[in-house]
Amino acid sequence: MDDELTYLTEGEFAFVSYVPSSLKVGMHFLHQVTVGLIEPEWIFFTLEEVPEDEDMFMSLYGAPVLVYVVSTEDGTEVLANPKEIRLFDDGGELVPISDAIMTEIINKDEGFMDIECDDTGDVILFEGSVIISYISSIDGEEEDE
Repeated sequence: MDDELTYLTEGEFAFVSYVPSSLKVGMHFLHQVTVGLIEPEWIFFTLEEVPEDEDMFMSLYGAPVLVYVVSTEDGTEVLANPKEIRLFDDGGELVPISDAIMTEIINKDEGFMDIECDDTGDVILFEGSVIISYISSIDGEEEDE
């Protein structure tokens, strides 16, 4: 990236489920775990191996999802489509966004994150990807610390 000044805009993950003709490696799933937990937790994962019984798998984990990032201003403006969600700013180092990072943002920050943009609010693409980071402020954050 160049030395151009960047700004942050707040975004939120939006998940759209769909029913494929068959499961394929690389599909994403969002599964809610409730058993044995006081508060339910979400687990975001990528299919690494196609299960033998696809119907049973989807009855347990739901249908695959496409992940978008939408504006928190109105919730309808798409800031990033699934192919653009690949990079995470880990304290100044760009790393591939992992299932663990996605899960943490979903659970800890309720799906909210910051995305780099320019001074006009347009999202910046770096090598075809948005740059996501943990949200810089969330309601009640000060109370938790």
